Amino acid sequence: MKYYTLLFVLFIAFSCSKKEDDIPPQNGTPSQNEDNQEDDQDNTTTDIVDDFDGTGALIDFVTNNASSLPDVSRVAGRYRAVLTDNSDNKTLHFNQDQGRLDAKLVAFPFEFIARNIGIGTIDNSQIAPTSANSPYNFAGVQVHVEDFNSINSSHVVVGHRGSTAFTIEGKNTLNGGSSVNDIGANTVPNGRADIRIVGSENNTLTVYWQLPNFTGDSTSDNWTLYNGTGNLPGTAPTYGNNVYVGLITYAFYTTGVPFVGTCDAIEIKKTN
Repeated sequence: MKYYTLLFVLFIAFSCSKKEDDIPPQNGTPSQNEDNQEDDQDNTTTDIVDDFDGTGALIDFVTNNASSLPDVSRVAGRYRAVLTDNSDNKTLHFNQDQGRLDAKLVAFPFEFIARNIGIGTIDNSQIAPTSANSPYNFAGVQVHVEDFNSINSSHVVVGHRGSTAFTIEGKNTLNGGSSVNDIGANTVPNGRADIRIVGSENNTLTVYWQLPNFTGDSTSDNWTLYNGTGNLPGTAPTYGNNVYVGLITYAFYTTGVPFVGTCDAIEIKKTN
């Protein structure tokens, strides 16, 4: 069932419920917050929608480096990561640094969509914080090799990239060395977007984005290839048949902290 069909059903069944910050519904629930947590399941995640319904821990996620960003949960139907402390750059995803990742184990080929993902203030997660003093504040999607001890990943994140505010950043990290670029300033003026990553049969990634589609109809999606090609910068890792795909929120140093990263829902579809 697609995300927006599920939203309609949830709306009818739970019409008395309200979302945090007065914006549409979600579902989900967590795995334990333990560093380098391993998945108990032998098989990978197949077609699912997680709209983070309710409030509590994330459900059926595998978490890496939970202690770097301990306040991650479902709040009123959203993934919500509260970043108040970035001492020693502990939340950072760059070069050798690996912050927190909450992910699902997914087999190629696949499609992964994150709806209405981005950054907000502590008081209102749907209002982006200002970009004063060139902050690096992001929330987005990461693809990581199956071994968390191997520093090989790709990510697409929404937020402020220094002097390039309200943008989407793409990054490949190969053996602990990161290549980074973005799509330009003020391309996501509210600091939020939908992110789509397609994993092909040859275990490569194609990345898309759009401004959030709030219509409740996925046929209204209007995806744009990341930087016109769908390719992230630099050399991508060589991915095996299975990867972890999930959500990250992080900062570089302390400018712009505190803030929150949120996401309305994720969709995972096997495409073979």
